[in-house]
Amino acid sequence: MNQSLNKAIELHKAGKFEKAKKIYKQELIKNPQNFETINLLSIIYLQEKKYEKAITLINKAITINSNHHALYNNLGVIYKEIESYELAIKNFKKAIEININYAEAHNNLAIIYQILKKYDDALNHYGISIKLNPNNPETYYNIGILFYKKNNFKNAIKNFKRSIELNPNHLGSLKNRASAYAFDNEYLLSNEDYNQLKLLEPKNKDMYESLIFFNNNKICQWANHNDDLKKIERNIINNKTNNDYINPWKLLLYTDKINIIKKNTENYNKQFNINKIRKNSFNYFNKEKILVAYYSADFRRHAVSHLIANVLENHNKNKFEVFGFHFSPSKDDDMSTRVSKSFNKFFDVRTWTDSQIIEKSKNLEVDIAIDLMGHTFGNRVNIFTKRIAPLQVNYLGNPGSVGRFMDYLIADNNLVLKKNEKFFSEKIIYMPDCYQPHDTNKKINKNYDKKKYNLPEGQFIYCCLNGTYKITPKIFDCWMNILIRTNNTVLCLLESNNLSKKNILNEARKRNVNEDRIIFTPLVDYENIFQRFNYCDLFLDTFPYGAHTTANETLSSGLPLLTMVGESFQSRVSFSLLNSLGMKDLITYNLKDYEDMAVNLAKNPEQLKKIKDRLCFALKNSNTFKTKNYTENLEKAYIKIYDQFKKNLPPETVYIK
Repeated sequence: MNQSLNKAIELHKAGKFEKAKKIYKQELIKNPQNFETINLLSIIYLQEKKYEKAITLINKAITINSNHHALYNNLGVIYKEIESYELAIKNFKKAIEININYAEAHNNLAIIYQILKKYDDALNHYGISIKLNPNNPETYYNIGILFYKKNNFKNAIKNFKRSIELNPNHLGSLKNRASAYAFDNEYLLSNEDYNQLKLLEPKNKDMYESLIFFNNNKICQWANHNDDLKKIERNIINNKTNNDYINPWKLLLYTDKINIIKKNTENYNKQFNINKIRKNSFNYFNKEKILVAYYSADFRRHAVSHLIANVLENHNKNKFEVFGFHFSPSKDDDMSTRVSKSFNKFFDVRTWTDSQIIEKSKNLEVDIAIDLMGHTFGNRVNIFTKRIAPLQVNYLGNPGSVGRFMDYLIADNNLVLKKNEKFFSEKIIYMPDCYQPHDTNKKINKNYDKKKYNLPEGQFIYCCLNGTYKITPKIFDCWMNILIRTNNTVLCLLESNNLSKKNILNEARKRNVNEDRIIFTPLVDYENIFQRFNYCDLFLDTFPYGAHTTANETLSSGLPLLTMVGESFQSRVSFSLLNSLGMKDLITYNLKDYEDMAVNLAKNPEQLKKIKDRLCFALKNSNTFKTKNYTENLEKAYIKIYDQFKKNLPPETVYIK
């Protein structure tokens, strides 16, 4: 290679594309048949995302030398970038046909199969690539990503670890291993990776410190909690760089400030290429029934399915066609089977790409697409950013706004105050009573005795059976004050990871509460949790992210629940349920009243009994847990928004009475 080309390659590597291109073009004037120079020039156009020029140049190089494996590999890379996956596969296979020992092409072919969710084919070609080139950290990284997407976090960690051994500063592997460690409940190991990333990327220090903050709260490690949270909130408001990484659902766990919640959601959604296609580009009017499709990874033993299963079973199939799109990577269970039978059609799309789900939804002419996930774990929110239906509704899974690509949010006037509508991107569908459905067909096992729940005899039992990650130091302070102010009382919490348990007991001792007053009750099957509520005396809600499905289960079991109300959606769900049941004396608006009420109810058993009696009366006589009535109201909402769409009018607030 001549000196001029060497200089061009150096400029190319330095990112000085225009200067490099000038030299490449000069060299091609001298020698227009030099396919290697043509290939180098095409790579610049690929990096500049000038894909048509890149394709034209590589095809020209192939006409000069049709037997050069690297040309087909590079052409495959371009087709991958423009999502022409079949053409990418064709060219990678051609490269391998010419040179069966071409590790890079095997790796690239595996990446395409991974994108297409053909995981077995992907693993096969990754394996070949490793045999040919066992020291390429990128291949192990790619395999790690494959297992990560399948929720196989242990195998993901194993491959990220190998990638890091080969390249200790491999940022992708460190970032994803940190995340995989967190999903595998190895929070301290996750924090170690984030601390290393802080050193490697000091400009992103705030980002990694925020991720450490969320990890620490998963294990109830509250050192500097308040200061760290304030810093995160400041960074969000001030549009600090790299603040689009905070998953909106995670932030809901620790802040009640709805302006910050809205801003963070907007920041986070900047990563999506939101399609500008609007509702009037769909023309689905001439149908006998409205086609409603529900999309979720939680059609399984999960809180969302426990709430919605009976609604799906009660849908009026004479007026609606009801489809389900199921994309959980988890194994199916009895709830998956039950839910699947409630739909007119149920699509298992776990191995489908986003594009395939979008195409199928449009071909089916879905009128109303219901996202049951929002930004919760396992979501496919990206399909909604591309607009899969004329009407897109945010419902149940995500307690709050998802983004401007959704048209409506199903709520009620206890959850979203009129003055706060401006903090939601969607128009609000105000359901009567409570926005939350209920499963009247749930199975309950009444043969589980108190000892199996690890609950003591002869003591007043406060309980909070929310996930321990919802506990914040402020609410824990309040709980410890309640125990200090009462005699013969204990606090029952849900068993989580060992670190959470250890840290909670340490925090209790710091607040002068003996650790034997904190009881940890084990995780049990869904059928058994309702009996456990009958053995407790008062449920203490968390704040700002209160009980949601757990509140539904608690109250429907007849156990009083004490809550504190904030401004945000996630802090008002228990309030909504209690208000709709007429149990306003269990609703408080500050920590002092919350604490005093909890103390008074333990000291005044007659008052507590009256509350329990009123709750039992409300359960029988209110509309809150009447699923058939609820479903009819939900269908009224669907009809209203569909009529609005047919009139070619924009979404507007909907009130169901």
